[in-house]
Amino acid sequence: MTKRRLIDLVQDHEQHAAAAGKLFTACDRGDIVLVVLDAVLAECVFVLESFYNHPRGEIATALRTLVSSPGIQIARLAVTLDALDRYRRSNVHFVDCLIAATAAADDLAVATFDRDFRKFIGIRVETG
Repeated sequence: MTKRRLIDLVQDHEQHAAAAGKLFTACDRGDIVLVVLDAVLAECVFVLESFYNHPRGEIATALRTLVSSPGIQIARLAVTLDALDRYRRSNVHFVDCLIAATAAADDLAVATFDRDFRKFIGIRVETG
């Protein structure tokens, strides 16, 4: 599979695609810096998966490319990349993958009854 950019996954509105393309190109060149929040990534995953029916691997690859761009600022890049890898390798929701990646990075337990967290190696789960 070729590495796909986020902009390549959604091309259903010509004007929006052109504007986004210019923005991402400027970002790739380092001309501008965009701050990307975890909530934005979660929304991107949700829309690309549920509305556009893209496979997890394509979504994870496109978002990995986006967050690794020189013009992207993200609070905890290593945690985000880990979350995207967990998402790609599992059938767990991205938000749960992000929680698991954060817990792993900070050596924290996750307080939850959600059994999906037991699918991750190295995550301590507390149920009370």
